[in-house]
Amino acid sequence: MSEPTRDGAGFIKALGLRDVILMNVVAVVGMRWIARGARTGPESVPLWILAWIAFLVPHAVAISSLARKYPEQGGIYAWTRRAFGPGHGFVCGWFLWINNLFYFPSLLLFGAANFAAMGGEGWHALGSSRAFSVAFVLGGIWLAAGISIIGLRWGKWLQNAGTLGVWIPAGILIGCGALAAVRFGSATPFTVQTMTPGGTALDTLALWSAMCFAFSGFEITGLVGQEVKDPQRTIPIGIVVAGIVTTLVYIAGSGSVLVAVPVSSLKELSGITDAVQLVAGRVGLTGLAALTAGLLTVNAIAGVTSWTAGAARVPFAAGVDAAMPAAFARLHPRYRTPHVALVIQSLASSAIFLASLFVTIAGRASSIQDAYDIMVNLTILIYFVPYLYSFVAQIRLVPEAPKSLAILGFAATAISMALTFVPPPGSNALTYEVNVIVQAAIMSAIGGALYLWSGRAARRQSPAARQ
Repeated sequence: MSEPTRDGAGFIKALGLRDVILMNVVAVVGMRWIARGARTGPESVPLWILAWIAFLVPHAVAISSLARKYPEQGGIYAWTRRAFGPGHGFVCGWFLWINNLFYFPSLLLFGAANFAAMGGEGWHALGSSRAFSVAFVLGGIWLAAGISIIGLRWGKWLQNAGTLGVWIPAGILIGCGALAAVRFGSATPFTVQTMTPGGTALDTLALWSAMCFAFSGFEITGLVGQEVKDPQRTIPIGIVVAGIVTTLVYIAGSGSVLVAVPVSSLKELSGITDAVQLVAGRVGLTGLAALTAGLLTVNAIAGVTSWTAGAARVPFAAGVDAAMPAAFARLHPRYRTPHVALVIQSLASSAIFLASLFVTIAGRASSIQDAYDIMVNLTILIYFVPYLYSFVAQIRLVPEAPKSLAILGFAATAISMALTFVPPPGSNALTYEVNVIVQAAIMSAIGGALYLWSGRAARRQSPAARQ
C-alpha cells in the first residue's frame, strides 16, 4: 500500500464541477447570517454590499489564483508553507484547522434551534433545553465524522442534498417577502435614511465583520484539491459560480425578511423560520415554517459534514510534512480518508462545545445564546489568521494577480478580527471576554507545543540523528 503524500497519491478523485459548486454553496451560504443581518434593519443591505466588495471579491481572487497555479492538498496551508516556509505554514494550518472546532458546534446549535422550531409552540421548550442542545450538537459532530471517514464518494451526496437547505428556504423566504409586499406592503421602510447605519460605529463594524465571515469558506475545495477532477479549471469556476449564488442569497434574503416582518419579531437562532411562520400565518399557508425549519436543519448538518471532511485534510497535510504527529497522515485502509485526523478533530470539537456551555465564570454559566456568540466570534478570530496568510501568499506566489485586491482583503480581514473582542449586545461581558481570550490562548499554546514536539520527533527519526 502506497504511503500518502501531499501531491495526491492515495486519494480518489471524486469531485466534478457540479460537486465543487454545490460543496462551496453548502459550506459557505449560512441562512443564519441572513437572520443576523436582518435584525439590524435596512442598513444590512449596504453592509452586505460593502462586505462583498471589500472581502468576498479579494478572497475569491486569491483562492482561485492560488488553486489554479498550485492545486495542492491542504489548500491555504500548503500555499503558505510554499511561500513562507514550514513555521508559517504550521501557524496557518493550525488556525485553519482549529477554527472548525468552534464552528461545528455553533452551526449545529443553529440547526438544533430550527429543529425545535419545526414543532411550533409545542416544541418551544425544546429549543431552550440544554440537554437537547448537547445531544443534537454531539450527535451532529459524530454523524459528520462517520460520513467523512466513509469518504467523499458517498459524503458528497449529503453535501449536495444539503444545498436544498439553501435553495428551498431561500426561495420560500423570497417568495414570502414578495407575497407580503403585494398583500400587506413592506413591514420595514426602505429609504436612504433607514439604510444608512444609525447605531454606534463599533456596533456597525462588528456586524460588518460577521458579514465578512459569512462570505468566507471558498477555500474548502482547495483543501481537497487532489480529490477534484481537473482542479486547475474546476476549482476557480466553482468559486465564481458559488460566489454569485452566495451574494444573491444573502442580499435578497435579508431584504425579503425585512419586507415580510418587523425587525422586533426576529430571533437570531431561528429568525428565518420566524419570518416564514409569521408571513405564512398571515396568508393562511400552513406547514411552510415547519418545512423551512426542517431544511435548515438538514443544511446545518450538511454544512458541518462538508467542513468536517475538508478541515481534516489540513492536519493530514501537516502530518505528512512532520509539522504535526505522523498519526494524522494515516489513511483508512479501505476508504482512503484521514480517519485519525477526523476522530481527533471530533473529540476536540465536542470538548470545546461542552466547555463553552458548562464552564462557570464568576458564578455564572453560559446560556445557549452565550455559548453560540462565543463560538461564532472565536471562529472568526481564529479563522481569519489563515486569511491574512492567503492574501500575502497570493502577492508572493501569484504576482500577476491584482495586488490591490489582496491589500484590500488583508485590511478587511484585520479589522474583522479586531472587532471580535466587542461583546455582542445583551451578552455577559465578563463571560464573553474570558471565554474568547482564554480559549484562543489555550488553542495557540497547544498548537505551539505540538509543533515543537513534532519537530523534535522528526529530528530524532532523521538519518543524521540515527548515525
